[in-house]
Amino acid sequence: MPALLPPRNRREAGPVGRDVTDRHAPGKNRLAGESSPYLLQHRDNPVDWYPWGEQALARARAENKPIFLSIGYAACHWCHVMAHESFDDPAVAALLNASFVPVKVDREERPDVDAVYMNAVQAMTGRGGWPLSVFLTPALEPFYGGTYFPPERRYGMPSFTEVLEAVAAAWRSDPIRVAAQAADLLAQLAAREARDRSGAPDPERAARDALGRLARTYDARWGGFGGAPKFPTPSRLHFLLAQARWGDTTARRLLAGTLDGMAAGGMWDVVGGGFHRYSVDEEWLVPHFEKMLYDNALLARLYGEAGVAFDRPDWIATARATADYLLREMQGDEGGFFGATDADSEGEEGRFFTWTADEVREALPADLAALVVARFGLDGRPNFEGRFVLRPVVTPAELAAARGVAVGTVEAQLEQARSLLYEQRRRRVPPLTDDKRLAGWNGMAAWSLARLAGLLDEPRYLEAARRAGRFLLGAMTRPDGGLQRSWRDGRLAGAETLEDVAWVCAALVDLYQADGDTAWLRAALRLVDARLPRYRDAAGALWETPDDGEPLPLRPRNPWDGAVPASPAVLAAALARLAALTGRGDLAAAARECLAAETELLERSPENVTGLVEAAALVLAAPTELVVVGEPDAAATRALLAVGRRAPRPPTVIAPAAALPVPAADVALVPLFAGRETVGPGAALAYLCRGGTCELPSADPAALARALARDA
Repeated sequence: MPALLPPRNRREAGPVGRDVTDRHAPGKNRLAGESSPYLLQHRDNPVDWYPWGEQALARARAENKPIFLSIGYAACHWCHVMAHESFDDPAVAALLNASFVPVKVDREERPDVDAVYMNAVQAMTGRGGWPLSVFLTPALEPFYGGTYFPPERRYGMPSFTEVLEAVAAAWRSDPIRVAAQAADLLAQLAAREARDRSGAPDPERAARDALGRLARTYDARWGGFGGAPKFPTPSRLHFLLAQARWGDTTARRLLAGTLDGMAAGGMWDVVGGGFHRYSVDEEWLVPHFEKMLYDNALLARLYGEAGVAFDRPDWIATARATADYLLREMQGDEGGFFGATDADSEGEEGRFFTWTADEVREALPADLAALVVARFGLDGRPNFEGRFVLRPVVTPAELAAARGVAVGTVEAQLEQARSLLYEQRRRRVPPLTDDKRLAGWNGMAAWSLARLAGLLDEPRYLEAARRAGRFLLGAMTRPDGGLQRSWRDGRLAGAETLEDVAWVCAALVDLYQADGDTAWLRAALRLVDARLPRYRDAAGALWETPDDGEPLPLRPRNPWDGAVPASPAVLAAALARLAALTGRGDLAAAARECLAAETELLERSPENVTGLVEAAALVLAAPTELVVVGEPDAAATRALLAVGRRAPRPPTVIAPAAALPVPAADVALVPLFAGRETVGPGAALAYLCRGGTCELPSADPAALARALARDA
């Protein structure tokens, strides 16, 4: 890559580009007509921003100018910082407008574009993140990039102005050489995707190796993996839960320590529920205060499943409070879930979520205030910029002993205080809510809530999941059977990715398992039949973008876990469950081929692809199927389903009858019902099968529990 040339005087940049106010509403740029909250945050910048699209690309080609591509998202704190420091600066805007075609992208709307250029920047610099700042040729080939650039030299980084001047000079002096080096970088990135795709993975070995490597990086004091900053990494935790269910004590220790650490307070919002994005320290104390839909969807289900499996009421309470937060604050009237809330309000990071002792005393009666001050150590030194991130320093039992009252009394008082603090906090200026609805993230929410509904016997969660499912199948499904990435105020945007297909499919399968309505299964089959071929290559590997989507300089592939489990792993597991329910052998084969394509990665770095490791254990094992036939609302039916859903080692699939007798069309769709279409009034039977061998039907929940507890 061309090195940055010595910075030049700003006067050498040439004449300022066209004034954005000549062609747009006064004070606005081209982003003013967009629906993305992130893009709208930049509509008042003096930068002549374009949204990603042909208009910007055509101008770059016509004027032979490089593109400055800025990628971020609405809840990104450092995106806000760079916007304030640089994009609001008229002098910086003049440089950008004169020498570049500036393009803004919301990474949540266009994860395909983000994936291409994040890979490029990581290859160039060894690091990535947001804001992502990339310079492209008019042919969209990346030739220089980074993340946040400060307004003046600091942190060992050049100033953003120096970067702009040097890149512009390099392009003017020898654009052919720059373009050739950019093309070479893309060729290297494409070659990196050409991996050995032979053989079949060994799921037991992959799980063993992944667990051993995770144990070596585990923080035994605070939980989690590695040092600061610490992220939740739900894919690793779901993998640990799966291993712990099979009796692995190391997995259970790592899981418990991490779940306890994250839920202790700080990362966990003790007043309003839900998890913040990550912890800036190793103790899970001071978070980066944004809240993401995907974190809370994945962690709600994780805490619920772990709490039930290991009889931890505190984890179950965390699951409920997280799910309640999603229903209360993140679900729109039409059923879709918002994407995120910001970290900042009133110009300060964390202002909405933090407290002083005086604020607590003003919000609460004296006796409750004294209890809260003692509980959270508010009479000590503040732990965040003169304020307190709430985290307990004494237990309810210790408070009860000090006051000579029952523990239950203290717990009730603390809950009363929490409720009052929540109401007081609602009066503050809230952080921005990024209220666009993303298909994949809504799939995660529906997937989580559908499972929690049966696990915790909570009908509200099932209804919320159904509403999200209906929204996905209505507003976000295209006539050709594909999905639209983003919806906001009735406007559609973005481009479908594998994440959308994978998580919506997973949600539809789990919605069927929650309520027995085969319409969910039929929708899942329509989706995979229409879209799966567009993401598979000849070897069965799954790509992040479809072959009928927008052409990009590089077609991204990403089997690695990140903030969410890798999409190929999610889809492989969903396909295996869909195949087990419907008898579709082609779907089972597609799941196996997807995993076979990642054999080398599963052997080389299993701790970084725990989603694939967990999927391999599911896909390559003989399925366990539980069919429950009975009147859906009958107590006998509900009792048998509760046993199946709460089993320490849940079956691969649960097929509940939605009506009696089971309609012939449903039997044709779910062959597991064949010969099991009806029982007597008020009665119910459970049929448990493993690997093609079925046990005698049982009407006894205790007997079913014993059967499920036996090793396969």
